[in-house]
Amino acid sequence: MESWKFRRLVFAVFFILIPFSMLFHYPPIGGEKARIMRVSGAILTLSSSIFALYVHSLFPKTHDRPSDFRRLMEDGPYRYVRHPFYSAFIVMGFGIALWFLSVPGLIAYAFMILLWEKLAGLEENELIEHWGDEYREFMKTRGRFFLRPEVKR
Repeated sequence: MESWKFRRLVFAVFFILIPFSMLFHYPPIGGEKARIMRVSGAILTLSSSIFALYVHSLFPKTHDRPSDFRRLMEDGPYRYVRHPFYSAFIVMGFGIALWFLSVPGLIAYAFMILLWEKLAGLEENELIEHWGDEYREFMKTRGRFFLRPEVKR
């Protein structure tokens, strides 16, 4: 399967989980703990949404395939991770679940990480096919979604 097809599925599941998180609140959480979770979740959701919009603004108008890019993106947030756009959505999912005090949402978004991993793997196979050794070297220097400790060389 081409990654762009799977990407649409992953994003559909992600957005379906928003009302799921809004509707399912078990166990009930109240008091100061609830306030801290809501505020933390709102901050995570807002900041990761802004970051996702920023990363998306770096993409060409059409960006379904590696050939849509003039060059391998290695600057900006790509200096630190290979998939910063997906990193933003991983954090956003947990933010949404915290914001709505949804333990089932937290669990569902945790399982979403498996979909993000599968999607990134499909894309990386396409990127290797298109960019070859340049992308293989890029992979050695950055974590997939999050910073990784410095690699000793």
